[in-house]
This record gives sequence, C-alpha cells and structure tokens, in this order.
Amino acid sequence: MLVNPYSQKLTTFDGTRLLLSTLGIVGLGVRDIADPRRLWTIQSLYAPVQRALGGIRAKLIDEKDFITFVNQRDLEVLLGVGRPGERCAWSGSRYAGPDDTEWVGFYADEEGLLDDLQEQELLLRAQHPGVLPYGLELTRRIHKESAVDVEELWTMLWDADPQTGLGPDTRFTTLPRRWVRIEQRRLMWASATFR
Repeated sequence: MLVNPYSQKLTTFDGTRLLLSTLGIVGLGVRDIADPRRLWTIQSLYAPVQRALGGIRAKLIDEKDFITFVNQRDLEVLLGVGRPGERCAWSGSRYAGPDDTEWVGFYADEEGLLDDLQEQELLLRAQHPGVLPYGLELTRRIHKESAVDVEELWTMLWDADPQTGLGPDTRFTTLPRRWVRIEQRRLMWASATFR
C-alpha cells in the first residue's frame, strides 16, 4: 500500500487538490500495458475525490507530452505494490489486474482534467503576474482512455470573480468559468510528434 488515504493525513497545496507529498513515487516510470512503446512518468499526486473507487490519483505524462491519470488501486498494481486478486488494505476490495473487467488503468476523467487545468493555470500565472489576459491560450494533449488520445485548445475568458468583477480569480471552484475549450481533435499517438 502506498498510503491509506482515509486514515493518514494528506496535505495539499493551498487551494488545490495537489498533494504536498510525493510518496517517493513521483518521477517513476510506468510502461503502458496496451502499448509497451509508451512510457509514462508519474508527475504529481492528487487527493481523493468522491467516487466509487476512491484513493489518491496520480497524473502521468509520456514522452510526447500526453497526460493521463491512474487511480491508486491500479497504480499500486502497476508499481508492484499490490497484486491482482489480493485484498487491498485501504479499500477492503480486491486488486484488479489489467485483464479484469474492474480494471480502469490509464484514464482521464473530468475531475483529473480539472486538476490538470488548474496546474496549467498556475504555471501560466508564474509567467504572467497579475490578471491573466483575455484570450490567453493553452494546449493540452490528453490520453483519455485506451486508444483515445486528443489535443485540446483552451482560452481564457475572464480572470475575475463573476460576482464582484475583481481579479485575478485563482479559486478552484470558478476554474470552469475562466477557461473554455475551443477545439478538440483526435490524435494517433504513434503519429504524434514529440514536443
């Protein structure tokens, strides 16, 4: 077990779900089960959110700058901390293997993508002190699930509190009001260029 997310104190950076602790695994590489040519590197860890599977979440990035996420249960199997069929101590259920119907694996859901969007915004804030300009763009490459890779273009709408008009607005809760996706296109990972 990497960590018991329900009995151990998990501290996050203020205003985010990004964990302060790396648990000694950030920077580790994980080979893609569906495509062994693809190597994922654990980039950051996030606090649990309300969902059936639970546990912490890991954000990973590959050599072509695609991001994805993996849940704690499946990550423990990928890292060899848990074995399929064994009881998972923190969840009380059994570990699934890549061939099981309960296996999720590399999967980018809306919660994870919101966390990534906030992380991208924080990086932009370091480059642009003060209010982020209207029309500022960011591009993300996302591995949504097995064999589904996309590239998205996002633009900043308004970096201010919608109620008061005061900015910058750095709150996680208003993040979806600040950014809008203006384009999404499918990419084949094998033919995508390195960045």
